[in-house]
Amino acid sequence: MPELPEVETVRGQLDKELRGEEIAQVEVRDRKVFVGREQALKGESIKKITRAGKYLFMHFESGRGVAIHLKMTGRLVVDDSWYETTKHTRVVITLISKRKLYYWDTRKFGYLRHEKEIEKEEVKIRAKLGPDPWKIEKEELLGRLKKTGRAIKDAILDQSIIAGVGNIYANDGLWKSGINPHRKANSLTIKEVDKLLKSLRRVMERGLRTGGASDNSYLDAYGKKGKYQEEFLTYGKTKGKCEKCGRPLTREKVGGRGTWWCESCQV
Repeated sequence: MPELPEVETVRGQLDKELRGEEIAQVEVRDRKVFVGREQALKGESIKKITRAGKYLFMHFESGRGVAIHLKMTGRLVVDDSWYETTKHTRVVITLISKRKLYYWDTRKFGYLRHEKEIEKEEVKIRAKLGPDPWKIEKEELLGRLKKTGRAIKDAILDQSIIAGVGNIYANDGLWKSGINPHRKANSLTIKEVDKLLKSLRRVMERGLRTGGASDNSYLDAYGKKGKYQEEFLTYGKTKGKCEKCGRPLTREKVGGRGTWWCESCQV
């Protein structure tokens, strides 16, 4: 699933490319991924693209808009003709300028949902999410973690505790901070939480600088791969070795998610 660095990369690109454009036509090829009447989007002028956690919001000058979640395999790609005919293109938005925005999704878990009041919808979704890693202090995160006895890996994947962290950056952030993914969240000290928060920020900042991780189906709004997958610290490194001590990494499942960690360096 695209995580905060991937979604923010797409947001910035879409905001740059689509701001001020007017929608001429919307073609919905699969009703499962589009909620609302596509005709209602015709003539709307795009004001801005914003993000909350892993959600995107396309704001129109009228006050209406579209709430978007890419889920596992969704892509939003601008002006790539390959998406015109491929079978997994679910929605095509044509602009007055003749440019096109394609929504592509193999598994169809993602969605585009027309909203009559997009600002209210964004506020509503933000209220369900924890803060982004850069918008929360260690004391607040500690307080949130003290309320759960779940494994710390599970806790930081909970979007109501801290927003935008997914499996890739959770694995790498825990390794960088030296914290065992099995540790109970409420057992962490303020010093450990501070180190974890700083580590999550660093790996996600690196994700932003490299355009995200394209280890699965993620591509950016230009149809290009990110490069963070070339720098994974532990994620996906089955039979890999710890870069700190050289010991083989352990692969297990924590909360049903693949987890890679070092039994020596993560305590």
